Amino acid sequence: MKTYEGMLLVDPTVAAREWNRVVEEIDRIVKRHEATVLQVSKWGERKLSYPVRRSNRGTYVLAYFAAPAGALAKIKADFQLSEVILRSLLVRHEGELRKEPPKDFETAGPLPPKIDRGGDGGGRPPEFRGEHRG
Repeated sequence: MKTYEGMLLVDPTVAAREWNRVVEEIDRIVKRHEATVLQVSKWGERKLSYPVRRSNRGTYVLAYFAAPAGALAKIKADFQLSEVILRSLLVRHEGELRKEPPKDFETAGPLPPKIDRGGDGGGRPPEFRGEHRG
């Protein structure tokens, strides 16, 4: 069996309220394909560059597992079908297992308050609001 590393993007609400559900989902998918979970760790929540499954935020989870080479494609397919896991990236891992996120992995802070811009076009320049400069 080879060791694989999975960087998973998880629904932040589920990760915050039901962390055990996330771990159980990863464990269920991996064990289904005769693999073994070695470690699962939560790295933190971040604002996403673009919405993923209608979510603007996501929690990153790092999972290590040992699996037969032929099982990787099946595990990836099951991660894609999961309702808890939004995205996944699986690669072969060599070396030590990382237990904590790197120091430059900044987690997202609280969301800034929304500013009501009224009906003026949302702060767009005049040429995009149909106005002409004179």
